[in-house]
Amino acid sequence: MTFREIRDHKFKVLFMYYCMKTDIDQLLLNYFSNFPYEEEDDENEYTKSSSKYHQNVARLRIKEDEKESENVSDAAVTVTFTQDDNIRDIKNKVKEVIEKTEEIDKLIADNLESWDINRVAKAEITIIRLAIYEMYYDASMDIPVAINEAVELAKVYGDDKADKFVNGVLSTIYKKKNEK
Repeated sequence: MTFREIRDHKFKVLFMYYCMKTDIDQLLLNYFSNFPYEEEDDENEYTKSSSKYHQNVARLRIKEDEKESENVSDAAVTVTFTQDDNIRDIKNKVKEVIEKTEEIDKLIADNLESWDINRVAKAEITIIRLAIYEMYYDASMDIPVAINEAVELAKVYGDDKADKFVNGVLSTIYKKKNEK
C-alpha cells in the first residue's frame, strides 16, 4: 500500500468516526472487514496513480495482543492487524489523531480567520486534523508534504473551494509555527 493510499484510508476512517461518534475499535474492524477486493472508484484522482493493494480479508482474523475479537455482523470476514503493518499503522495513527483532537481543534480554531470551527465542513475539518497531526506529531512526515497531501485530499473529498481553504489554514499554521 502506498503512503497516499494509507493516508486515504486514515481520512476515510476518521471521517466516519467524526460523523458517527462510534467506538473506534468496532469502526476499524468493520472498515477493514469490508475492505474492497477491487478498487472500484477509478474516478478518484487521489488514489488512481497509486499501486493497487488487495487482500483477501475473508480468510483473516483480528489478533492483537493475543486477544481475538470477531466482527459480530460477519464473523467470516475479519482482518489481522498484527499481520499487516499498513493496517496496524492506519489503526494506530487514527487512534492518535482521535486522542489529540482537542489539542488539534484548539490549534485550528486559533488560526481560523472569520470562521468558527463548527462551521467547517466535516470533510475539510477531518483533512485538516489529519494534516496537523502529521505536521506536529508524526516525525516521519515532512510538513510541506503533509500540506500538499491534505490539499490533494481536499480536491477529491471536499467542495470546489476546499483545497484553497485547507491550504490557507494549514499554511497559516505552518507559518506561525516557523515564526516561533
